Amino acid sequence: MSNLAPLRFSVCIETMFTEMPFEQRLEYVADLGFSAFEFWSRQGKDMNITLALKLALRLEVSAFIGSRAALVDPAQHNQFMSEITHAAGLAVDLSCNNLIVTSGPALPDVSREEQYASIVAALREAAPIADDADVCIVLQPMNARDNPGTFLTSSDEGFAIVREVNNPHVKLCFDLYHQQISEGNLTTRIIENLDMIGHIKVADVPGRHEPGTGEINFEHIFGVLREHGYRGFVGLEYTPLVDAIASLKAVRALGQ
Repeated sequence: MSNLAPLRFSVCIETMFTEMPFEQRLEYVADLGFSAFEFWSRQGKDMNITLALKLALRLEVSAFIGSRAALVDPAQHNQFMSEITHAAGLAVDLSCNNLIVTSGPALPDVSREEQYASIVAALREAAPIADDADVCIVLQPMNARDNPGTFLTSSDEGFAIVREVNNPHVKLCFDLYHQQISEGNLTTRIIENLDMIGHIKVADVPGRHEPGTGEINFEHIFGVLREHGYRGFVGLEYTPLVDAIASLKAVRALGQ
């Protein structure tokens, strides 16, 4: 594997170095030699400071949450469009690659087909905004054990949605933690749908801790990603059981 390009890791600064102020976490990411970071919501954070530090430290922003609106609900589509529009503007400023969205909780009195169609319609409506901002909207399935009632748990269904939207700026956020719990068979799903994956998140099962603490064979998964030429970011979104610096160094070594 040594002749293959190393994976492009992105450190989630919502789960790492949490004892430090938000902006100071960026310095740790840079000091460790990582090239990118990601975060969740922009609310409660000074994005001007974040932008200045990002530029000074020469870091990339791989992803943040584009909207928390429930895509299954047409009544929330206006909110979704408003939030995506604002997020896309920030993504341009930060040169961010991906805006993460989720389906929202399933609506009890609406057919699954209607809710599926609502997600497709919302993403199609938002796609031109993503085009203009040169950012990718990535739809993230989540497991129902940790997120009871969520509509989209299956990456298979998520990939079907992405294919139906049929826009290069709308893809899937494939979270290995969620998909191992929801469906397993990670290797086959990744290989068969790699062109539909815009962002990958990693954490082990159980516990959402660092790779190597649970049942997922990350050395194998990382090798598959390198072998098949995945050039998107791999987000390290886990809660470390050991010192975060030692943990991040060990995970990065798996992707070399």
